[in-house]
Amino acid sequence: MASKGQGKLGIGVRIIIGIIVGIAAFVIFLYFGGAKYMQKFGKKTEEAGQKLEVYEKEVREKAEKAKEAVTETASETKEKVTETAGKAKEAVTGTTGKAKEAVDKTLDKAKK
Repeated sequence: MASKGQGKLGIGVRIIIGIIVGIAAFVIFLYFGGAKYMQKFGKKTEEAGQKLEVYEKEVREKAEKAKEAVTETASETKEKVTETAGKAKEAVTGTTGKAKEAVDKTLDKAKK
């Protein structure tokens, strides 16, 4: 009894038939000018490859410019953040000092 999917022909017979059909298709391809087709296909592939090289070069150049822009922006942002953080620290220090003075004055008044 044959298992599912195999039908009446065994797997070995199917492989042999597939090889024979493949060889026949290859011979027919060669007989009807396959070599000329392959030459044309090769030339078209080469032309496409040359065009792709141009596109690749453009993409790489634009990617490099984008990388430089991002690096520059990150650097500028870091500088601004550092500058702003410094100003904020000064403001907090000043405010803390003023708050301490106010607390000291209040304590002095409370002691009197």
